[in-house]
Amino acid sequence: MELVKPDIGLLFWMTTCFILLLVIMKKFAWGPILKALKEREEGIQSALKEAEEAKKQISEATLKVEKILEEGKKEKEQLVKRTQLELSEYKQEQENKINIQIQGKLDSASEDISQQKRAAIEELRASVAELSIEIAKKILNKELENEAQHDALIKQSVNELEIK
Repeated sequence: MELVKPDIGLLFWMTTCFILLLVIMKKFAWGPILKALKEREEGIQSALKEAEEAKKQISEATLKVEKILEEGKKEKEQLVKRTQLELSEYKQEQENKINIQIQGKLDSASEDISQQKRAAIEELRASVAELSIEIAKKILNKELENEAQHDALIKQSVNELEIK
């Protein structure tokens, strides 16, 4: 029962051991533990600051990427518009060239037709002249007795002229 009712000597040695334990703990345990805790706290604080900076950098990078994407979209739209304009100009140019070629061929064909028409008219005139001469020869070769024979011969020559 001595431990339940300690005497002064026991209390003195218990207190001395406790104080000595506290001093040793402070020198060898509390100091390094507190130092390690402080270093850990500083590490956590610096990691939080770095995380905040990284977060800011990521947000800035995200804004830059969005800005670059917007610029890219605008450039793409401009390029598409410019390409469409160039394409329509090219189509118009080709259409104009084709129209000029078609018009040239139409003019050439028209000229050919008019030349063939003139040649046909000249040939027809020559044929009519020959036929007229033949008719005149026939009339002169035959001496007609009356006008009825003369009219019949002219009608016959005209019918022959229409047939040929």
